Amino acid sequence: MKFYDALEFVFLSFSGEKFKTIMSSLGIIIGVAAIVVMLSVGEGLVTGVSSAFGDMDLNMVQVIPGGFEPAGAGRPMKNAVLDDKDVSLLEGVIGVESVSPRRSTGALMEFRSDERSVGVIAITPSKESKIADTIEAGRFLSDSDRSGMVLGYDIANKMFDMKINPGSHIILTNSLTNTSIDYKVVGVLEDVEQMSLLGGSSNSQIYITHPSMKNFLDIQEYSFSSINVWVEDQDTIPETIERMDKSLQRTHRNEKYTIFDQSGFLENLTDLLNQIKYGLGGIGAVALVVGGIGIINVMMLTVTERIKEIGVMKAVGANKGDIRTLFLIESGILGLVSGLIGVSLGGGLAYLISVLGNFPSTVTLTSMLIGLAFGLVTSVVAGVYPASRAARLDPVEALRAE
Repeated sequence: MKFYDALEFVFLSFSGEKFKTIMSSLGIIIGVAAIVVMLSVGEGLVTGVSSAFGDMDLNMVQVIPGGFEPAGAGRPMKNAVLDDKDVSLLEGVIGVESVSPRRSTGALMEFRSDERSVGVIAITPSKESKIADTIEAGRFLSDSDRSGMVLGYDIANKMFDMKINPGSHIILTNSLTNTSIDYKVVGVLEDVEQMSLLGGSSNSQIYITHPSMKNFLDIQEYSFSSINVWVEDQDTIPETIERMDKSLQRTHRNEKYTIFDQSGFLENLTDLLNQIKYGLGGIGAVALVVGGIGIINVMMLTVTERIKEIGVMKAVGANKGDIRTLFLIESGILGLVSGLIGVSLGGGLAYLISVLGNFPSTVTLTSMLIGLAFGLVTSVVAGVYPASRAARLDPVEALRAE
């Protein structure tokens, strides 16, 4: 049997049984659409996360005191106290580009008799070139500043009814000691995206120097809340972290500290979201399996209805291979057409979810091809048994069928 003749026979069958064809294709259409929607939503999550953290300093790692200690790990260790010695040690590690210690605290900010709770971060200005480059008005801090501060964009422009400009005076109150210090705003930062995973955005921060923070906290033993370390090459972060750990062990052998790798965390998060994406696609595939079962039922019914027709074809020379090919082509075309409809429907639904639900959804060529391939394979596999059964029919018995 020629392939062209087989196609003509299949299309005649479809046109003669329109309702049955439509009903058998619905399961495949719904299954393929579900796969495309699920994969698109998952891809949207991955893209959204990558976009949100795209401006992060992924070559930055952070050393913080303390860390997770599993139960039964032995004698509890105290948290490490990070100081200038640790900064010097880290600056000497091979692969480290720069080191910047920080200390953060909360405070009550007063501006023109109006008060707000704010976060204050102490920095070493000469080591914070990335923040210095985002100055919008005024100047950045210098290491000698004792009563100057730099405000994030949101604090200067959105927190109070009146905009805060360089030259304005701010009163910060330490809630623990109830002492207040007058500061002068020397600069305001630009509106920027998130700069680091732990540090958050500079928009909602106030920056002062370490000597100023020590005076504000009124303490003698001053230490750092964290130490930010920028690595020369992002590809060598694991090796550099290992060398950093060995250096810190010299002074913190029995103390806890954690070296947090932002790039590693983001990579693990992306892997997790990819697993969720394909997990969602698997849920959609369940509907496709149901559609495949529907095709088996319809094809079996088709074989029963065409027993005499199959007998005639065998009587005029068609062999088992011809009959099997005929039914497989029928199920394959049904799966292909249903898959194309399902892909179009799924892409439209994914876009609709994105627009109406304000939910990240990205329809990619990969998700469409996966959906189409699953639909086609399911249909062909579902047609194998009915096709084999039709091929095994005895021509004499088939011709006797009514």
